[in-house]
Amino acid sequence: MPFLKDFLINNSTKIILWKIIPGELSETHLNEDDKNLLKLRKEKKSKEYFLAVRKLLVTEDPELNIDYDSKGKPFLNKQKGISISHSNEMVAIGISNETHFGIDIQHKTDKIFKIKSKFLSKKEGKFLGKTDNMEFLIKVWSAKESIFKALGKEGVSFSNDLEIDTVNDKDLFRAGYYKKDNIKIKFDLDFLFIDEYIICHAKKS
Repeated sequence: MPFLKDFLINNSTKIILWKIIPGELSETHLNEDDKNLLKLRKEKKSKEYFLAVRKLLVTEDPELNIDYDSKGKPFLNKQKGISISHSNEMVAIGISNETHFGIDIQHKTDKIFKIKSKFLSKKEGKFLGKTDNMEFLIKVWSAKESIFKALGKEGVSFSNDLEIDTVNDKDLFRAGYYKKDNIKIKFDLDFLFIDEYIICHAKKS
């Protein structure tokens, strides 16, 4: 599993990107708890992602251990936060001293046009509903995935509760919001562009 690159988003957060090569992953670096969790995963791709994340953590710091809270949000020991994402053969993890952050990686594909109605809000749909800008739609999708992970909440509607701060399909937006009832939370957004992939980092403002 070759290392690709790491990025310092800020003084607190680092994103590490790896590419999975079939046949190169093994269970030798897993502890007993991880081996039991691996057995619960039936699909080959799910097993590969699981092994890749564990291998990456061991490579970054052998003393880092990952666990999950009652909502399924991952966290690390050493008072560090973690966010995990994968797309096709790429795996990305974010490690941070902060807890309210999330990352997402998306492969550029025109499949985004088929699902845009599931994540665009009514306001966004007015100017993005007919756009042919595939990359922009993927950025919106990735931003909302990142915000969702940063929130750590259940029952979040991407189309009703999350909104990005833009009024066209040209500008690179830098903020997004969680809006529900009388609650409004702002998130700062950063984007990385690696070959055919888009990575988004969301941090609570």
